[in-house]
Amino acid sequence: MAYDVISMGSAVYDMFIYTSKAQTEILKLRHPGEKSEHIAYPTGAKVLIDQVCFDIGGGATNTATCFSRLGLKAGCICKVGGDIYGKQILGCLKKERVDFLGSISGEHTDFSVVLDSKNHDRTILAFKGASSTLAFSGINLGRVRAKWLYIATMTGEAYRASERLAAYAKRKGINVAFNPSTYLAEKGYSYLKRLLSSTDLLVLNREEAMLVTGMNGKSLKAMLARLGSYGPGTVIITDGPKGACACQKNKYYYIEPHKSTKIVETTGAGDAFASAFLAGIIRTGNAELALQLAVANAESVISHFGAHNKLLTWKEAVARIKKRPAKIITGILR
Repeated sequence: MAYDVISMGSAVYDMFIYTSKAQTEILKLRHPGEKSEHIAYPTGAKVLIDQVCFDIGGGATNTATCFSRLGLKAGCICKVGGDIYGKQILGCLKKERVDFLGSISGEHTDFSVVLDSKNHDRTILAFKGASSTLAFSGINLGRVRAKWLYIATMTGEAYRASERLAAYAKRKGINVAFNPSTYLAEKGYSYLKRLLSSTDLLVLNREEAMLVTGMNGKSLKAMLARLGSYGPGTVIITDGPKGACACQKNKYYYIEPHKSTKIVETTGAGDAFASAFLAGIIRTGNAELALQLAVANAESVISHFGAHNKLLTWKEAVARIKKRPAKIITGILR
C-alpha cells in the first residue's frame, strides 16, 4: 500500500502535571546580560498536584495523527515496548486510522512528565526507551512507499536509522521532511549534514536554527539562506508568538499568528505546525495556504492540553482559516 506520508520518530506516553506551587525564577547565565527562566520547587517538600492528565505524544505519533486528520493516508514508523504504555500508543494509532509500520520490543516505552509553568510554557522530563533503539535493520523497507517521509527528532541508534532511511527515500524518489529538536540541533551542522543533504523540507525554531548554523544574533532571513545552502529546498523557522518565516525557491514568506489566542499548554505545537504545513503542501502545493493551515493547527493545539487532542480535520482547518486568516507578507530572499 502506498502512503501520502510516513512519519518516523518517537512514540511517548505523556503525563501532564499541573501545580500552583511552582515558582518561576530568572537565572543569570555565563554571558553578560544573558538570562534564562527556570521553574523551581521547594527542596524536601511534598508538593500537591492540582491536576494530572495523560496523553499520547512523540514526534512520530503526533505528526501521523495530524496527517490522518487532515485527510492523508498516513503510516508511522516508531518503536514501542510491550508494556501497557506501548499498547495504549498502538490503540491510539489504530483509532486515528494510522498504520503502524514500526516494531514492538521488550524495552520500556518512552515516557515523559510534562511540568506546567506559570506562563503556560512547560518543562519536559523525558525518558528515552524503546524509541532510541529503533534500528534500520528493523524497518520493513517494502512498506516504505510514500510521497513523503517525515522525520521527527531521534537519538542514538534511531538517529542513524533515520539518516539511512532518508538516503533510501531519496533513491526511491520519496521527498523528505525533517524537524529536529534542540538536543539534535545543538550537535551542529557537521553532525546533521548527512540527513540535511537528503532533506527537501526543513522545519525548526529560532533557537534550533542558531544552533545548526552557528549564526547567533543573525536575522531569520540570513539563517534561512544558510540553512537552504545545506540542501533543503524549503526551510521554515518558527519564532513562537512572533510567527514564522519560510523560504521556498528564493521566495520569502512571513506569517503572523493571532495575538488573541488563548494559551493553555504548548506541548506539541511545533509538531502541529510542521506536519500541517506539509499536509497543506501535499494536498494543494500552495505554500501560503500551507502556512495558514500550520498556524491554525498550532493555535488549536496550544489552546487545549495535550499534543494532539485538538489537531484539526481538513474541514475544521479550512473553516478556521476562512473565518480568521493570519497575516502573510511575501517577498524575495536576498
